Amino acid sequence: MSQTATITPTAAIAERWEATTPFTGDFARDCAELAREALSHVGFTGFEETPFEDVLACREGDLPVTIAVLPVPAEGFEMTLDDLQSLIDEDVVAHGAALCVGRALASEEPLPEHLRFDVVSVCVNLDAGRVRVHHVRGAWQS
Repeated sequence: MSQTATITPTAAIAERWEATTPFTGDFARDCAELAREALSHVGFTGFEETPFEDVLACREGDLPVTIAVLPVPAEGFEMTLDDLQSLIDEDVVAHGAALCVGRALASEEPLPEHLRFDVVSVCVNLDAGRVRVHHVRGAWQS
């Protein structure tokens, strides 16, 4: 049996839609799939598989973007965008830069002029039937 929830993006995104991502019970994977769905509704395309279940690889226009997905437990539903930004320290940025560069080098395409690393938090509140998504663009970029 699958459940659906309403995606409620925050900050710069002011849209709502009905999520179609089924819940499998694998919390981290479900959060990554909800992030993928939310991002696809605001123009991200070309999603690629990555070896990490908490990392998405996609494009925003021509720009390759690598995105870390932070699953937030339901108790953190009131988490704000500022809260997410406060979690992005030098270690997260260095890890994101390494993921971006590694992805670019592993690609069979010419190295892009610019790379970007974003961070997305996803909090599922099944009791309320809602999902909250926060997106920090450009936690690192070249």
